[in-house]
Amino acid sequence: MPRDRSRSIHRGEPINLTVDQRPVQAFAGETLATALLAQGISTFNHTASGQPRGPYCNMGTCFECQVRISSPSDTDFRWVRACMVTVREGMFVNTGATLLGQPPIPAEPLGESDESGN
Repeated sequence: MPRDRSRSIHRGEPINLTVDQRPVQAFAGETLATALLAQGISTFNHTASGQPRGPYCNMGTCFECQVRISSPSDTDFRWVRACMVTVREGMFVNTGATLLGQPPIPAEPLGESDESGN
């Protein structure tokens, strides 16, 4: 059966963020995990023993997708679950860091998260 191409995917407005000191474009409404995966980034952090970690459950229960983020107004990065945070204009993201046993800030519903760096 032919695929129905009458429906199209609508993405949000383009958003600029910085990932590992490189400019990246994402789209409003996307989770940070989605934006990173779309850029080909699949290692989000490393365990203390050096094992790479990335998204596993994509619903905030496994904590495998932790990354460090900050906003332009912050100087301190903080750990968050990338699957629970929506992208924000000007967000700074650091992937590949080593987890230090610090739990991320508890997630709030998407779109209302304080983890966004704003």
